[in-house]
Amino acid sequence: MSEPRARAWAGIDAGKSHHWAAVVDETGTTLWSKQVDNDESAILTALGEILDPADEVHWAVDISGTSSALLLALLAAHGQQAVCVTGRTVDRTSGAYPWLSKDRRP
Repeated sequence: MSEPRARAWAGIDAGKSHHWAAVVDETGTTLWSKQVDNDESAILTALGEILDPADEVHWAVDISGTSSALLLALLAAHGQQAVCVTGRTVDRTSGAYPWLSKDRRP
C-alpha cells in the first residue's frame, strides 16, 4: 500500500497458526495481501502496514473464537472495530459472486 487512500476494507481469514489478510480500496483493487503469523509482533507489523496509508479501515474477520482472539484484542487496542462474517454468510453470498469462489482463484 503506497499511496494514501481515504478508505480501505480488510478481510481476514483467521487460523490457529496464521491468518491471511487482504485489503482493498473503494474500487476493489487489492492494496495488500499477506499471510500473517498468529503472534503479537507479526500482527502489529501487519496492522502498521495496513493502517499507515489509510485514513479509515473497515475490518471483517471470519471467526470470533480462540483462533482470532489475539488478533481481535490487538485491533481493539488500536482503536479498530471488526465485524464477524461467518462461514454461513460467505456461503450464501458466494452464489451471487461465483467469480470470487476459492476454487476459481488463480
